Amino acid sequence: MSTEDLTLDLLAYHAFPLLASALTERKDAILQEWESAVAHTLPAADALTLENLRNSVPLILQELIDAFASGQPEATRYLEEGSKLHGESRFQENYNMRELVVEYRLLRRVMIEQISGVLNEKLDMENNVALNMAVDTALQSGIVMFTENLQAQIKASTEIRSKYLSYLSHDLRNHLNRATLHIQLLSAKLARIPEYESNVLDLDSVKNAILQTTAGMDKLLQSEQLRRGSMHQAANVVDLNLFLSEVVKQVAPEAKSKGLELEMDVPEGAKAVSDEKLLILVLQNLLDNAVKYSSAGTIKVRARDHSNAENISWVLSIIDHGPGIAPENLTHLFDAFRRGETHGIPGVGLGLSIAAEAARLLGGKLEIESEVDVGSTFRLMLPSPASPASESEM
Repeated sequence: MSTEDLTLDLLAYHAFPLLASALTERKDAILQEWESAVAHTLPAADALTLENLRNSVPLILQELIDAFASGQPEATRYLEEGSKLHGESRFQENYNMRELVVEYRLLRRVMIEQISGVLNEKLDMENNVALNMAVDTALQSGIVMFTENLQAQIKASTEIRSKYLSYLSHDLRNHLNRATLHIQLLSAKLARIPEYESNVLDLDSVKNAILQTTAGMDKLLQSEQLRRGSMHQAANVVDLNLFLSEVVKQVAPEAKSKGLELEMDVPEGAKAVSDEKLLILVLQNLLDNAVKYSSAGTIKVRARDHSNAENISWVLSIIDHGPGIAPENLTHLFDAFRRGETHGIPGVGLGLSIAAEAARLLGGKLEIESEVDVGSTFRLMLPSPASPASESEM
């Protein structure tokens, strides 16, 4: 048995009898003082935690003594393994990472104070390095195990969320779609009877509420697909005039109902090499956002050839004259479930997050310029087909 970490050679292959002797002499005092310091410093150190502390700390101290006395790599390996158990037990006790680190910092302080007392303040450099290396090794091993347990917990939680979203994707969404169809049929029948005109309006309100719900579910599913990397990329030549026209058509009814003008400014014959599925996620969400938050004016969809610029082929822009975004909200604009001033508009706060993640997978990036009461411009920079960014992402 040997250590795999070459940085531990000093500890693994050299004995430090003075440290081993001093630790052995002050072991009980170290345990008592450390327990007192942990209880005082960490709110999580309740009666149960302190009982576990009494069980695990003597083991760690004995492994430290063995590592200093041995001069053989096996002892250092045992120290690493014992500290992993300590890290796992702290995870099970609902410690957080900071509390685990604080625990080892307290151990370091107490050990240095007690050992210095035994050695009459004469702790030379080599012994000092070995002592700190031993504590760092224990800390690192504990954190590694703590992190592995945390990752396993997150993975399990994520799998549960994925199953839930799968349920949304199939069963619940299908039920809502059928309900929408029945509402439409009932609304059409009632529309023929004048005295039921108000009921038709109520049914339209119910239908719109269902459509908003399914739209929110679609956002969740898109976000989950991007997170899991289950959207396979395939770069092809994209006719930007045709592609952007189709994207604009999808929001045209809502824009018209709000009195908004939609304008395209795309050069003839404009073509880009990109993944259409990811590209449409970016542009759909940006354009949906522009229409959602604008109440007047024109929304412009613009494409500009930047093939002469380094690593950029096209810049696609969505320009609106909406309420704009306050500077303090720009920092977290692309974070999931983060919404700034909503102006009373419903949503789940995923559209811009989805757009940003899809842009990243394309090898491009999103930029924004916005001024309150003036409007916003979102720009998608598409990478050149041969650029390092696009090659690494495709």
